[in-house]
Amino acid sequence: MLYSNWIVKWLQRKEQLVKESTFATYSNIVVNHLLPKFGEMKLEQITEEVIQDYVFELLKHGRLDGSGGMGERASKDIVIVLKNTLRDAMRAKLIKTTVFEIRFPSFNSQYKVKVLSPAEQKLLCDAIDSNLTTRSAGIFLSLHTGMRIGEVCALRWMDVDMDDRMIHINHTLQRVYKKDLSGSGKSKLLLSTPKTKTSRRCIPISKSLFAVMKELSPSCPDMFFLSGSEKMVEVRTFRTFFEAFLMRNGIEKFNFHVLRHTFATRCIEAGADCKTVSISPKSQWISWRNTFRPTRTESGSPNWTSSPTGRNSGRTGR
Repeated sequence: MLYSNWIVKWLQRKEQLVKESTFATYSNIVVNHLLPKFGEMKLEQITEEVIQDYVFELLKHGRLDGSGGMGERASKDIVIVLKNTLRDAMRAKLIKTTVFEIRFPSFNSQYKVKVLSPAEQKLLCDAIDSNLTTRSAGIFLSLHTGMRIGEVCALRWMDVDMDDRMIHINHTLQRVYKKDLSGSGKSKLLLSTPKTKTSRRCIPISKSLFAVMKELSPSCPDMFFLSGSEKMVEVRTFRTFFEAFLMRNGIEKFNFHVLRHTFATRCIEAGADCKTVSISPKSQWISWRNTFRPTRTESGSPNWTSSPTGRNSGRTGR
């Protein structure tokens, strides 16, 4: 059977089994990369050697615009989908069972995670404090919770418990672009459940973050946090605001996801171990509960006097 014939059946089945955003990723990889390369090949012709050569090809000149090689992560995503399509073909007994051992050059694995220094973090917090809006508060929110940009964009006030000082992560927002096998496609704004099962979690609100949220808290719980209204702020719109905010305040440009890395780093510096920070929402909550033990207000509500972003968050209060 030709790979192109099998991939039609594979996509039809996957569409029934995975999230819409995941299926969009699969279909785009298939249309943009796998069909042009393997579409006219028979399934049994796609061997480990062929896939290994394809890895080198992607790394050297795999970009669709012809400007050079793809990054290791993007290349791995493509190979993962390719191997999944072949593994399902093995289950369907279309080809014999084979274990593919595909390797990536070690020199491409030198990615260094960016984390804000305490001084850089304070500079950012001071800029937010001086220019507090619902959108700049979204930057502060991610820095103090580790929330992904799509989770910040999807957050409604109904997901925030100001009495118990907890944020419930139930949704994420993203714009997905899905191509059909003809190569045409369209984009769609998608409000869905978080990235993984463990991404549905509860995050305690630190004292400094509580002060910001209290100041911005609306009367209607249906409002989105970033807009202060019932209208969503798209991820790309918020990312554009974030980049402009950094430039306007003389802060060196960095990726929004660095806020999440910084939050995790400050948690570890404050006493949480790497495993509990990275694994599950339950273990994260246990870790934060033990590291940032709350006092109680007169009403009995917890008061998170410490902040996972460090003892001195950079926020002076308003």
